[in-house]
Amino acid sequence: MRRLLAYLWFDFVMTVTGVLPDLIPITRFRGLLLRPALRSCGANFQIARRVTVNFPNCMDVGRDVFIGVGAWLHAAGGITLEDGVQLGPYVALVTGDHTMKDGSYRYGASKRAPIRLCSGSWVGAHATLTKGVTLGRGSLVAANAVVTTSIPDFTLAAGVPARVIKRLVQDEILQEQC
Repeated sequence: MRRLLAYLWFDFVMTVTGVLPDLIPITRFRGLLLRPALRSCGANFQIARRVTVNFPNCMDVGRDVFIGVGAWLHAAGGITLEDGVQLGPYVALVTGDHTMKDGSYRYGASKRAPIRLCSGSWVGAHATLTKGVTLGRGSLVAANAVVTTSIPDFTLAAGVPARVIKRLVQDEILQEQC
């Protein structure tokens, strides 16, 4: 029953607020309204329009998290977005995949594993993270990457499949932001 109510509330809020622009006060308001649909949610959760979350009751969101427009999150296996995580536009987080049965993937059981995005990580536009992936603290996934294995702390990953291409030093990150 809780799962059904979470779905209904999530869809209701996204539909009603979907006509509003993605200005900061509105994304914060939308995030505030969606808190009851999530397993847990910290302060200052911001969520843009056209985001889909399947199984929102299996999702934990930390403080200061932002989810960009059009993101698609399949949380059946569990998704954890720690403090300060950013998801760019049209990101896909997929906690399950299919197995074959009788020669078809349509009828096979799904395999699920959680996805965890650690504090301060950022996933660029159109990137996909698959089941069982952990994205380390302060890490960046480049746009259009497909992440199939975990990424260590403070690294930049890119490509299909994604691989670490650069180690990020915290001081360099701070200097680049100034």
